[in-house]
Amino acid sequence: MLFILRKFAWNPIAGALDARAEKIHEDIDRAESLRSDAEEKLQEYLKKLDGLRAEGQEIVAEARKDADELKAEILATAKKEAEDLKNRALREVSLARDRALEDIHKQVPELSIAVAGQILERDLKAGDHEKMVSETISKIKSMN
Repeated sequence: MLFILRKFAWNPIAGALDARAEKIHEDIDRAESLRSDAEEKLQEYLKKLDGLRAEGQEIVAEARKDADELKAEILATAKKEAEDLKNRALREVSLARDRALEDIHKQVPELSIAVAGQILERDLKAGDHEKMVSETISKIKSMN
């Protein structure tokens, strides 16, 4: 019986086992190939991810640099505007002072004439003279 089994059944069983073993080897080879491809893709993606991180850091650094430059520009503009405003205010104060002095210079002759007229109208005594000077000084102070 062994002989009959060997002659008729052994070759088909051995062939089926060999085919099954071949298919298993092919599946293992294909799985190994897929695993290798997956590892390569993973490495590519990790490199891309590192590149994107570096690019993101560069973008952030550039944005910070731009923000610092803009801040410096805004501060410089604000300082210049403040300096211009201060200079304009100083010019206006100087012009107002010059106008006030000009007004005083215009009023001094009129006041002098008025005082001289008062002096001529009165007989001056020592007390009258001091009183007129005080009144004149008070008038000048009240004008300013």
